[in-house]
Amino acid sequence: MRPEDFAQQIELAEWEHNQEKAIRAAPSRPSAETCAECGDAIPEDRRLAEIGCTRCVECQAQHEYEQNNRGRR
Repeated sequence: MRPEDFAQQIELAEWEHNQEKAIRAAPSRPSAETCAECGDAIPEDRRLAEIGCTRCVECQAQHEYEQNNRGRR
């Protein structure tokens, strides 16, 4: 096998692996229309940008802050 053929096979295998990984990571549910925390409407731009989101930007930021700072004192 020529080196360039081998390199092409490796590139194809990596591409397929990345595609499978992206499919598995994709949310399986649609975005919520209202925030699970505060009940406010989630803007369409956010719902399209973050498929599967359940919180508005403000509540998500607070949630991530709490998750990242848990146990730190």
